[in-house]
Amino acid sequence: MSGKTEIENLVLQVGTNQMELVDFRIFQVDKNNPDKVMEGIYGVNVAKVIEIIKLPEITPVPNANPFQDGVVNLRGIVIPIINLARWMRVTEPPGITSSQVIVTEFSNIRLGFLVHQSVQIRRVSWKDIVPINLPSSATNKDSSVVGTIKLAEGPDAGRVLLILDFESIVEEMGLYSRQEHDIESLPKQEPTGKIVLVVDDSGVARNMISKALDKDGYRVALARNGEEGLALLGQLWAKSPENLAAIISDVEMPVMDGYSFVRKIKENPNWKNIPVIMNSSMSGTENLRKGRELGIEEYVVKFEPQRFLEALNAAMARRRERTEALKG
Repeated sequence: MSGKTEIENLVLQVGTNQMELVDFRIFQVDKNNPDKVMEGIYGVNVAKVIEIIKLPEITPVPNANPFQDGVVNLRGIVIPIINLARWMRVTEPPGITSSQVIVTEFSNIRLGFLVHQSVQIRRVSWKDIVPINLPSSATNKDSSVVGTIKLAEGPDAGRVLLILDFESIVEEMGLYSRQEHDIESLPKQEPTGKIVLVVDDSGVARNMISKALDKDGYRVALARNGEEGLALLGQLWAKSPENLAAIISDVEMPVMDGYSFVRKIKENPNWKNIPVIMNSSMSGTENLRKGRELGIEEYVVKFEPQRFLEALNAAMARRRERTEALKG
């Protein structure tokens, strides 16, 4: 599978809790049996994929990360190439080489991921994706798996596809270092007593958002997906609705995606006026349009701390103005 047209044509109706994944494969030598080759099935959201290309000539870069093969010049844009097998610390079988590059863009960063094979595009439901919570360490790449799905059709029926946390790769490359510095540079504000509910399946994102909100004086409640977010929102509302300031939601999440999560919020008469900001690594006018259809206040691409806090505070100011207007 390759090319751009097929990917660009995949647009799902907002709030359906479905997504398309590019199914790609990484082969490795079985640790317990060196003569056995294992095929790993992985997926990346089509919304993050620009195109899939044959392996071009790669230019090595001095002092690059150990899992970066170098860079390629793709129509005038220089793109770092990440060797996923090396990042996962798997032993590649002799005679099997990576032949394709999945070119992605998220968090306004364009990267190419070197894979052994891209197979097909799969349409799946977020509710069928099981979140995974494994211990994290410098040598445990399984900790960067954010979800799994058991395949139901075709020759791979019964096998498990893993969804990687690509944001953790970006962080490991040091590409978020500027954003982390920006957060540390933010002035510490007085505590407001207000709570912001943050819903995101990425530990990297939850950590960065929490730090920024803490700097701005907010208390933070955390959930990993839309289903957890709804349960926590119910608890927060029952305990102290006047202190619930806003909701920050990712788009891509297992069990229940951000669009479905927001739709359920806006359908609830108690919650529909809570400001919702979508904070996603996926950019583009289509994602903004989808969010606007559901009634979100802002759509902010991860992660610009100052822009994020400005959007949050502006949304809350508009909410106060609407409340005062209704009183008047």
